[in-house]
Amino acid sequence: MAVFQPVNEQLGYCFHPPADPHELGHPQLDVVLRATPTGEHFDPEALTCLVATTTGSTRLHIGHPWTQDTTYRVCAGEIAIEDARHEQVKAFTFGGTLQIDTDARRTVCRLASPAPLLQHSKQALSLDEHFIEEVAILFAQRRAVQDDDDFERRLAAADPLLLYRACLKTLHEKFEHFPVTDDAHRHFKQFLRTATQAATEEFANLTDLL
Repeated sequence: MAVFQPVNEQLGYCFHPPADPHELGHPQLDVVLRATPTGEHFDPEALTCLVATTTGSTRLHIGHPWTQDTTYRVCAGEIAIEDARHEQVKAFTFGGTLQIDTDARRTVCRLASPAPLLQHSKQALSLDEHFIEEVAILFAQRRAVQDDDDFERRLAAADPLLLYRACLKTLHEKFEHFPVTDDAHRHFKQFLRTATQAATEEFANLTDLL
């Protein structure tokens, strides 16, 4: 069961800090969709993410007011938060639980995950962005060797934490013997090594999950 943290409804969106400041990503994302924008900050108008279905996954577009289900199982993939001017804040998730609370004033979306939620950065060499890019390559490679529908079903069914750890393991093995060309690559290799060693549970194989 997902453990949700309190929401700060004064903000348009909020990535909650990890328990350990040295950890990658965030455990929870809150998005507040209001009937009337505040004009004081980024005012989200919609949230889009992939959610599980009986046959795989579908893209869910959430706006205010919200009259559909209030709990969803989110699948691994991209998240987009968009305002009325079509400006976007984007993130990547390995999956989690989405809880929606709505009334006449606003709709609050809370996404919690046991695996890190990663916010896209404008800095191409940031650790989060580098990790998202490499995970996307892994997913593309797994998709290429199987039927698209089968891949989507397996991705939708994957446990978020196991999927994250499987990606860590695969990328650690991939980059372990790569030469270090700059500080960004050194930092990335160090992260993979440290994160892999810090995990106390068994790592899954990516080929078994996807």
